[in-house]
Amino acid sequence: MRYLLKAGCLIDGTGGSPRENVDVLFDEGRILAIGDRDTIDDTDAAVIPAFDKVVLPGLVDAHVHICFDASCDPVFNVRHEPPPDMMIRGVCNARDMLHAGVTTIRTLGTPDDLDLHLRDGIRQGLIPGPRIVAAGRSLTVTGGHGHYYRIEADGPAEMREATRLQIRSGVNVIKITVTGGIMTPRVRPGVSKFDLDEIRAVVHEAHKAGLKVAAHAENPEGVNDALAAGVDSIEHGYFMQNTEGLDRLVDTGAYLVPTLMAYDLIADGLEQGVPPEAVEKAKAALEYNTAGFRSALDAGANVAMGSDAGTAFNDHGRSWREASFMVRHGMTPMAAIVAATRNGAELLGLGAQVGTVESGKIADLIVVDGDPLADIASLGNVVCTIQGGRIVMRNGL
Repeated sequence: MRYLLKAGCLIDGTGGSPRENVDVLFDEGRILAIGDRDTIDDTDAAVIPAFDKVVLPGLVDAHVHICFDASCDPVFNVRHEPPPDMMIRGVCNARDMLHAGVTTIRTLGTPDDLDLHLRDGIRQGLIPGPRIVAAGRSLTVTGGHGHYYRIEADGPAEMREATRLQIRSGVNVIKITVTGGIMTPRVRPGVSKFDLDEIRAVVHEAHKAGLKVAAHAENPEGVNDALAAGVDSIEHGYFMQNTEGLDRLVDTGAYLVPTLMAYDLIADGLEQGVPPEAVEKAKAALEYNTAGFRSALDAGANVAMGSDAGTAFNDHGRSWREASFMVRHGMTPMAAIVAATRNGAELLGLGAQVGTVESGKIADLIVVDGDPLADIASLGNVVCTIQGGRIVMRNGL
């Protein structure tokens, strides 16, 4: 259908000043026109009355584990749950994210390449969910972080082969775990796992195929090596206050996806059943993570929002909480909105299509109750989600 959305306020995702009393016309999945109230004369359009609401671009979550269950110990379930059960959960999680205003996600590690099947089912209209930029299983070294569901490879030759296999399987992005991580037992997050020549082999193969590389990196050496090898984003990066890493991050234009709330939720989860080893590692990471995030902001680095949904107590459909953590640790609300819209879309290679409310772009729009510039948590009050010009959720609007 042809729609005319009448917004009380429009925050377009570009970082520009909000506009009051704005109409947005869209049809055939695309935004056709944006104008001041009642300046767009189109009697064929169905009116969506959002006179006292705020309209924004659909949110982009750049770091998601779509089939994880966000339990106190998701690692246990990943290792023991049958793939069909995980697929069912992935379908439910995708629906929840879309209804919460997340219209695009990047999945960075999913057992059995299940996210590729979810992506294709959503594209075909079989199931509701955000459009997915999928990494499939992702790559690690033997015994590295997440080895129980990732592809294990050692040395440049094996890394090159593993990258080519993932490209053949149809992934949209390559994910590597350069260092250890919080939730993997007996693996320390502050220790590098990949050698520089291994990272370079992956980046070379991925870039030849036109794919970006996301690097899980949680120590200075891992961050520096990943950026030196030419990765496109640093995931977590809680040692970003190291000068060499910051300089490379800014100079290369790579993105930081800090996933701030993931560490916080794990660190507070001992009494709720999070494994003690994971709690201790998360507590040790918290200070470095927030300090590194603030250093990256001060340096003017590119930052995109990623919730790490699927980790402990990190439910799908609540990505807006990551924006709240970003504001808590030094971002302005407007900058957090840009990180969760335009920047995320650009990182995913979709900046020409989504991420901002502009004529010609795909009509991914959300309507929220409240002013997110005054209270960023208002991003959680989604009353309408529009994806590709289709109203997929409307609650009282």
